[in-house]
Amino acid sequence: MEVPTRARLEHLTEVLTAGSGAVETLPPQLRYAITGVSAYLTALDEGAPATGHLHGNALALWETLRAAVDSPALPPPRTAPAGAAR
Repeated sequence: MEVPTRARLEHLTEVLTAGSGAVETLPPQLRYAITGVSAYLTALDEGAPATGHLHGNALALWETLRAAVDSPALPPPRTAPAGAAR
């Protein structure tokens, strides 16, 4: 199983958003997975003691993202609302 890294998360996010970085245009499950893995990586970087408890959840979310990227049925990202923050 691939280990989540910040660089790989950024790559998966770019693929899923077709390079726009507009995570808010993704389906809720993918937004949640990106947010969850990012939070885990931040906690890991900061040496937070809870990372051991979060590891399994982070790996499950990571696999959700990898499966979405590998899916031939990946839907195109929706258009971001005007003025939406990236």
